[in-house]
Amino acid sequence: MTTKHANIRKRPAAEQNRPPVRPSAKAVATRAALIELAAEMFATNGYLQTSIRDIAREASLTTGAIYGHFRNKAELLAEAISSRTETDLESIPETSDHQPQHVDVLKRAAFRFAERRQLRSLILQGAAAAITDNETRDRLRDEQLSHLQDWVDRYEANQEQLGIDPSVDIRDAVLFTWAAEVGLGVLEALGIEPRSKKSWADMAARFGQSLTLPPLD
Repeated sequence: MTTKHANIRKRPAAEQNRPPVRPSAKAVATRAALIELAAEMFATNGYLQTSIRDIAREASLTTGAIYGHFRNKAELLAEAISSRTETDLESIPETSDHQPQHVDVLKRAAFRFAERRQLRSLILQGAAAAITDNETRDRLRDEQLSHLQDWVDRYEANQEQLGIDPSVDIRDAVLFTWAAEVGLGVLEALGIEPRSKKSWADMAARFGQSLTLPPLD
């Protein structure tokens, strides 16, 4: 008995189990360069105001070449934010004994807040677009939750060693800290900034120290 699709050749089992082809070094470099370029253009010109065509023109590529690396502009923005987060925030070294001392990490991260201006701008641009664009909202939500959950897992795994009070909700503590970072981006857009790196770092250290205290009530 034959069917409409009987003449379609079935792939051998060896082909079906073959691992995906790894991208070439050139493809990896092109993708990284596009992420960096998009980050600059989104932060400078605005996410909504920058099109894939604009990025392609600046990169001397076709729009098809860019879509070969990214499904859409929302994915490109999410990758730009993720890359900036890893470079500007998660690259802060831990202490020499490899124990993540949260007060010290928060203080040093806050002291370097000016270096993350572009990251905050990208998140702000994406948040504005997410209000009316479901694709952007879903893609950025996944990107943000990925980093937030990673930070929560790290602190929960070391909560006792760090001396953080057992009553502290680690997830909310991480959200509170990140809200201060993202909120600073809103204030910067209005021309409002911390008085100094030292005072901003001091506020972060005070918050970190408060996590070791018992609840007030």
